[in-house]
Amino acid sequence: MKAARWHARGDVRVEEVPEPTPAPDELIVRVEWCGICGTDLEEYREGPITIPVARPHPRRNTLAPIALGHEVVGRVAVAAEDGSGPPVGTRVVPDVVIGCGECRWCLRHQEGLCPELAVRGQTEDGGLATFMAARARTCLVVPDGVSAEEAALVEPASVAVRALAKAGSVAGASVAVVGGGTIGQLVARVATALGAARVTVIDPVADRLDLARRHGAIGLTPAEAESSQDEADVAVEASGSPTALPLAVRLTRRGGTTVALGIAPEPVMVDRIDLVLKEKHLVGSAAHLWDDDSAVALDLIVRGRVPVADLISHRIPLDDVVGGIRLLDSADLGVLKVLVDCA
Repeated sequence: MKAARWHARGDVRVEEVPEPTPAPDELIVRVEWCGICGTDLEEYREGPITIPVARPHPRRNTLAPIALGHEVVGRVAVAAEDGSGPPVGTRVVPDVVIGCGECRWCLRHQEGLCPELAVRGQTEDGGLATFMAARARTCLVVPDGVSAEEAALVEPASVAVRALAKAGSVAGASVAVVGGGTIGQLVARVATALGAARVTVIDPVADRLDLARRHGAIGLTPAEAESSQDEADVAVEASGSPTALPLAVRLTRRGGTTVALGIAPEPVMVDRIDLVLKEKHLVGSAAHLWDDDSAVALDLIVRGRVPVADLISHRIPLDDVVGGIRLLDSADLGVLKVLVDCA
């Protein structure tokens, strides 16, 4: 089969590799679409970040080269040997987060915090390939009426669901989102679907602000947000820009919550006096859970409460993955979600 594998920084190759061999509790997905994520870009541009290179993953025993890709949708090609999970032919969104199952975090269903966390597409082979292995019982079945392309957005929508959950209920709340890329747009749409009273998206790109406005959000440039007297109950930083997190903290009201989503290579400074004296909460959000965050995201997409089709800006073949990664890294302001056709 074909797979887009990370070999080293700046070295991703589409090459022929053996098909995966599943464990008894795993099924094989024939991948239809897989999104290129900012994480894939970071590994290409700055890696290795999470990809095991010097020594194998402590529990999964995996080592580069690794097939990238974790925003996956496909159909079951081989059902699980142990009988768990859906049958052959079912369209599924596979879970990619794998905990050890034994540590204090896994026993509390917080697998994303596992010290030996594995993630398909980062620490072991993912979905930028013809076939992908996945734990059968954690695959979400995609109902009829939802296209495969829309289902490929379930994973990034899960990131948005989890980020907002970090702040508790947003029903009736004001939410500010710093960053109008794919994740920022999804955070805004999920917040609206969950009953937020006011949603504001902050981004320097006019087209992204227009897109947010078409879905009911207020659109502001960073300069307009800086000069605004409005504060939010919840501010989500979804940019990764060095100036984004300080702005998100400043926009958070007294006693409110700032959620950090974006990853930046260098540390950033926030106003500690503002944070402490106004008793603001600052939390991070990263991994998501298949039966909580991902199930909610799928349900919101299925019911049309979070539209996602207009976030897909580019569709490319698997052979052009490197071009897709470079497109995501370009200064092209029209790039949002790049989907790879793996069928």
